[in-house]
Amino acid sequence: KMEEFVQSSGENGIVVFSLGSMVSNMSEDRAEVIASAFAQIPQKVLWRYDGKKPDNLGPNTRLYKWLPQNDLLGHPKTKAFITHGGSNGVYEAIYHGIPMVGTPLFGDQADNIARMKSKGTAVRLDLETMSTRDLLDALKEVINNPS
Repeated sequence: KMEEFVQSSGENGIVVFSLGSMVSNMSEDRAEVIASAFAQIPQKVLWRYDGKKPDNLGPNTRLYKWLPQNDLLGHPKTKAFITHGGSNGVYEAIYHGIPMVGTPLFGDQADNIARMKSKGTAVRLDLETMSTRDLLDALKEVINNPS
């Protein structure tokens, strides 16, 4: 079923969003800001999220409790990865050549994202303060101008 959804994305492809195993939830207002941005992009979005379904979730976005992250990052339709910047996800994205939107939360994540940003493979956002427009702009940047 997930594969059908991925394949249904056509030329536009997909965006993978996971904040890792530590963060399954976020505030409802943050989820709505994010859902609103996703609803405005032509890509299909696979979002690892275990919280309350945002009221404004677009038809192009599906929520999953778990994602086969490495398999998705290696999928030919994947255009971007939104990540907290944990080492595993960053290494997987580098390996598969997928540009990132990084929203570091703690630990070494900010450093990981800073390194990817300096290499031109990531755009950094602050999960707590970013607007729908910020996320839209970051996604457009990494999808339309992959390094």
